[in-house]
Amino acid sequence: MAQITESEVFRACRTLFGPEFQLNRDFLYYLQPAGVRSAYRKKAKVTHPDRFAISAAGTRKKQQRLFQDLNQAHETVQNFLKQRERITITGFSRSRTGYTQPKRRRQDRPFGKYYHGPLPTRPLQFGLFLYYLGIIPFTAVVSAITWQRRQRPVLGDIAKRWGWLKDEQIKQVLNYRNGAYKFGERAEQLGLLTSLQVRALLLHQRTRQKQLGHYFIEQGFFDAEALNLVLTQLAEHNQTYRKDFSGHYYYYHRK
Repeated sequence: MAQITESEVFRACRTLFGPEFQLNRDFLYYLQPAGVRSAYRKKAKVTHPDRFAISAAGTRKKQQRLFQDLNQAHETVQNFLKQRERITITGFSRSRTGYTQPKRRRQDRPFGKYYHGPLPTRPLQFGLFLYYLGIIPFTAVVSAITWQRRQRPVLGDIAKRWGWLKDEQIKQVLNYRNGAYKFGERAEQLGLLTSLQVRALLLHQRTRQKQLGHYFIEQGFFDAEALNLVLTQLAEHNQTYRKDFSGHYYYYHRK
């Protein structure tokens, strides 16, 4: 099999994933077969010539060419993935000089910078997964979490609407200080809510908050289609490493 150049892989990825998706060497390093298959199937449904069987001759010819380009791109990326199994991302042929991972300078802290390095071999939450892929800077992770917290309804307000707490009890919980920092923990320690009630409140709160993916789309880091690809990669990553971290908390982000 002939060596595939970096420029060839990038062109193929542009065809598969679209021009709006941010591509870099870290993306190629962590690209997974499941994500490639998902992107190919979506594009194939849109460009397949059978969908244009009754269209004008010029349209049919154009779609035939687009579908051929898509298949060629898919084959190129699949060959690259096979090639990557034998050599590292820094070892495959390039049309220009070889690339070496730059050493992180002392001032290049993760905050405000894009990560360059290996993907941790442990389950990851969605924001950190994007950061370790080099798609977003760490400051974007912090901003997204802050944004999400501002969107979620207040736990005390939910408990009041459900008739579980009154205004006086909510004030009592807020003023309570005994090593518990979260509202639910305080209410449970005070005997105002049961653990089952607290879990129900937290579940309801989570279902009412916006997901982090919406924030990153709004900020222009990627679009909805790219989000689906990253979610597939995240699920595959966490599935791979969850056995060794069965007692640790992580989650599969949903849109």
